[in-house]
Amino acid sequence: MIIDGLKMVTFGIPDSFTIVSQRAEVVRRKVEDSLRLPIIEPVFRFKANPEGKLNLVSLDAVVRAMAEIEDPGSYWLTHPDPPTMKQLVEWVGEFIMVKIKIEPHFKPTPVEAMFEKMSAAFTPYLWGDDSPSDLRDCPLITKEFIHDTIKGSILA
Repeated sequence: MIIDGLKMVTFGIPDSFTIVSQRAEVVRRKVEDSLRLPIIEPVFRFKANPEGKLNLVSLDAVVRAMAEIEDPGSYWLTHPDPPTMKQLVEWVGEFIMVKIKIEPHFKPTPVEAMFEKMSAAFTPYLWGDDSPSDLRDCPLITKEFIHDTIKGSILA
């Protein structure tokens, strides 16, 4: 049935019918939208010390320091100010577009458990190290450095 140019749906008997207009469509959409599940952002967790420092240093800085060594002895060619695990997790997560959380204790999902098993050799590094450093003029480890390193690893 069409009234005033609008399509109407009628219910009931012809003598006493109820007109249901486009309002029914609006109500249907609201109900349908309320039944949709929210979008769940994937989160990847791993066990580490958020304030632990991971000794990352550019190869150029180490090579330059080795070339300048004149006296025999032991030298700590480590970064004098390495980034924290918290910083690294933020930068890596931003690059791979996955939220990564550091949690010292949790029950891992199957994927997290698989990652934990595959990276077991690296677990001690995730808790950080406060190594002394004999490096001078060492470039900072920045978000850009990390992103470039990831790109280089993927494209290698």
